[in-house]
Amino acid sequence: MAELKFIGIDNVINIANQLEPNIIMGPAYFKKAELSRLAIKVITGVQFKKTAMVLSRKGGTSRRKKVGVHQESKIGYLMERELVAHIVWNRFRHNEDEFQEKPIPIEGSANFHYPLAEEFITEIGKEFSDDVYANLFFGDENSEDESLNYYNGFHTIINNDMAKGLISEANGNLIPCAVLDAPQSEGDCQAWDDFVKWHDKWPSVLQDADNVIVYLGVDYGNNISDAYEQKHRSLKSADFLDNGNFKIARYPNITFAPTAKWGNGTRMVATIPGNFELGVNSEGQESFVAVQHGSDEDVKDIIFQIQGIYGCRILDILKRSFVTNGGTIEAGNIERGDYEKDAVIAIPNDAELGSVAITNGSTPVESGTEVAKGVTLTLTATPKTGKQFVKWSNGSTANPTSIVTTGDPIAIVGIFSGE
Repeated sequence: MAELKFIGIDNVINIANQLEPNIIMGPAYFKKAELSRLAIKVITGVQFKKTAMVLSRKGGTSRRKKVGVHQESKIGYLMERELVAHIVWNRFRHNEDEFQEKPIPIEGSANFHYPLAEEFITEIGKEFSDDVYANLFFGDENSEDESLNYYNGFHTIINNDMAKGLISEANGNLIPCAVLDAPQSEGDCQAWDDFVKWHDKWPSVLQDADNVIVYLGVDYGNNISDAYEQKHRSLKSADFLDNGNFKIARYPNITFAPTAKWGNGTRMVATIPGNFELGVNSEGQESFVAVQHGSDEDVKDIIFQIQGIYGCRILDILKRSFVTNGGTIEAGNIERGDYEKDAVIAIPNDAELGSVAITNGSTPVESGTEVAKGVTLTLTATPKTGKQFVKWSNGSTANPTSIVTTGDPIAIVGIFSGE
């Protein structure tokens, strides 16, 4: 059996280089399904500022005219909509001891791959992505909170546009709505009735759009769906989709997208899908994953620096595409990946020799799952017939063995022998 040893800094660098395109895409890669659920469009190749001209009618309405008679166009430029991106970076310190494993031959090649190191570096990328994603709604580049000053998130953009008067009742893209409280008794449908009143004040072009997405907090989403069911108890209730969104039969063109990331409060936004944009630059020289071997503290340190360019934009805030109720909003519990919880990875050195299971009490935990700090987990190694369990990569020979999560990624290999 090959002895477990450090895979070598060249292999660590090669793996980081292979995974770099995915890692520096950040949420655009690791949160792809969630961004799709929220109909947030990802635009790539963003440098530090990207502008778009939004066209708006300058007065006049559609009307009849005689054939052949010239009529002046009332279309003109309204404003530039900017996406300002910033360099976001973080460093992750690890050690050679965390990159010890048995190389796995690649079939038909003289090369090897290192699945544990690949999983471990992927988890570092996920942590970085979580940090970037935490800014998606509440990020404020002027914030004193270092975890939320990477770039302006969507709520900050809305707040700034309201302060400038670009989103206002006069412009028709701010329409107040009553507070949608949870039903208090059997038959209480007030929240649904108030949502309908708000919807009926939307500009007709938005009401009639093929697709509209309504962003709101989880509690507000529950209040609407519960009140709708109270209103129409003889009809089908809200149709919750597998991804967490829901639809209501009365408005088949509307998708409600509740998310905890939206925050706590009364603010809602109705807009067309793709109007909220996340910009990423994965190609510039400022975007990279770098690996440093050794530090002043420890020559065996391995330090990863991940850097990328990210920013947000609401492309069109005109009433044809965007309406908010202007409600209050505050951030919920924003967790950053490298402080609160991290992945626990436990795999065998050779799947043909045995398997490894993780449990939290009696509950199975899949390898790679994020687990909060301070949780005691049990690792159990099961050798296949005729094979033997030798030890864990942390030196323990106990089987099963317990570990306590630390808030950092934990990667442990169960070492089996076929001899």
